[in-house]
Amino acid sequence: MSDIRAGEAPPPRKDAPGARRRRHSDYAVALVILACCAVVYGLTFTFDTVPAALTQGMGPAAFPRLLLVVMALLAIVLALSARGRAEEAREPVPATVYRTAAAMLAFMGLLWLAGMAVAMAIAVVGMGALWGERRWLLLAASGIGLSLAIYVFFTKLFGIPLPRGLLGEWLF
Repeated sequence: MSDIRAGEAPPPRKDAPGARRRRHSDYAVALVILACCAVVYGLTFTFDTVPAALTQGMGPAAFPRLLLVVMALLAIVLALSARGRAEEAREPVPATVYRTAAAMLAFMGLLWLAGMAVAMAIAVVGMGALWGERRWLLLAASGIGLSLAIYVFFTKLFGIPLPRGLLGEWLF
């Protein structure tokens, strides 16, 4: 029969004049991505400039800007593809996703404090444990091995110094 109780007005029909349609959640996601891209793009104007005589390939700001433009274009495609589509029922985001995001932020803080080599080793062990790995010896070997390999390749072979962090600057 009817789901309307006595004294209650029926819900407005979707096609009724004045009925508000909910915006697709992809619009909000696209808007957040565009806003983040705009902020980071603005930050690229604070990068140090390299004299033209020393520039090889792209300058320090060109590649990040290129990536940001691609991200912004993909966000616009996301918003346009959501037009006229019904909102899908979605599963809730697992808690591990939020923990991983928090771990990535913690990695950035650890990178600033302890440097790349230490932060990478701790990140591999920490993320592995967060995602359910319990073979601690394997996690430790992976973290130390990856950190050492990246250090050797970048610092020794390519001559690219890795961030040493606040403690590294004090100690070395």
